[in-house]
Amino acid sequence: MHYRTDYCAAQLNEPPQTLDLGELRLHYQAYAQHSQDLRPPVLMLGGAFQSFRSFAAEVSELLEQHPVILLDLPSQGGNLQLVPQLTLEQLADLIADFAEELNLPPLMPIGLSYGSALAALFAARHPTRCARVLLAGITAFGRPGARLLLQEGLALLADGRNDAFAYGALTGLLNPLRLEQTGVAPVFRKALLRQIQRLSAADVERYRQNSQRLLDFQGFNQHPCCPTLVLAGEHDHFTQPWEHAHFAAACAQASCALIHNADHLAQFEQREACASLYNPFLRGETLPQRSLGSSLLPHPHLLQLEKRFEPRQPPNHRHARLQHRDGGEWTVEVSELGFFGGLLQADLPTIRGTRGWQLLCKDLPAQPLLPLRQDANGLAFVFPHSDQHASQALESQFQLQQPLPTAACA
Repeated sequence: MHYRTDYCAAQLNEPPQTLDLGELRLHYQAYAQHSQDLRPPVLMLGGAFQSFRSFAAEVSELLEQHPVILLDLPSQGGNLQLVPQLTLEQLADLIADFAEELNLPPLMPIGLSYGSALAALFAARHPTRCARVLLAGITAFGRPGARLLLQEGLALLADGRNDAFAYGALTGLLNPLRLEQTGVAPVFRKALLRQIQRLSAADVERYRQNSQRLLDFQGFNQHPCCPTLVLAGEHDHFTQPWEHAHFAAACAQASCALIHNADHLAQFEQREACASLYNPFLRGETLPQRSLGSSLLPHPHLLQLEKRFEPRQPPNHRHARLQHRDGGEWTVEVSELGFFGGLLQADLPTIRGTRGWQLLCKDLPAQPLLPLRQDANGLAFVFPHSDQHASQALESQFQLQQPLPTAACA
């Protein structure tokens, strides 16, 4: 590997280097302090809606001690190549092919969100090529509510309802009940919403293929055996803290750090807290139980985190109506209500589909909902937050609710 030694943030906007592996094309940029640096390089793997530019601060911080490679696999970041035939596992194997082709020493991937799944699979499937791995926003993508929301997002895009998709996706990435704690500025939230609303047809197709890969993924049948650090935003609703902790517990040498006052975009919202863990972990140092803006979860407690993300209480007006767009309507009693979902009781027929449902509660606009589970306890549901007006009205109602417990999860 020949590294560039003249890094500045503006170069992340330049055309990347490319590596062709058969019909597949990989994009990358590689930087170090020495052009022939033989130390294990840090490999940055981003999530949806991220590009090389997203990592300007991380590259600057990491370059003092490590070579840094930014990699876009097909359909990731700025790489527009579509690969609907490839599974998540096959994309992770491409990282190993990349390392072999360029004769790289064992890598140290930092995987964020979608990139965390690829980094974790690479580490698990190619242990000799991975020295250590750092993951943020990791999940096995098995939680029914998360899968349901991904499926609804794809359905909205298929219907051409890009604005509805964008608002639901934004609510998953940035917990609106925690904006004061996470410090997300309104201007950033609006900019991210506009970015998602303005996805091109090619971007939508890439997102669709990547999301379908997550939905098709059957889960990890093996976990990383190298030193592993998992970072969980304490208010992350999309990939919840208990899921991070369970993943860490399944790894051979893992620690799980809770990033305080952060949700799914922890590395952006609490950059200093995350950065203070990067270099010590990559150097192989023992991490302190508490550091700037974060705390390590005790290993014996990793499987004991609360799985309720938010407190759900009976609403002030429990009687409501459940409607379906095909014409059905039922009187229901809402026994639990939260910003992200709830539970209701009613004499309902067996529910076959998840789309087209609305909950009509007093003092609130009609709320689109997705039935999650129907059993003797009632009908559990999640809100997709695809109607901006309805979502904001619900948000206003819950802004004054009691604080969430530490590391609480749904």
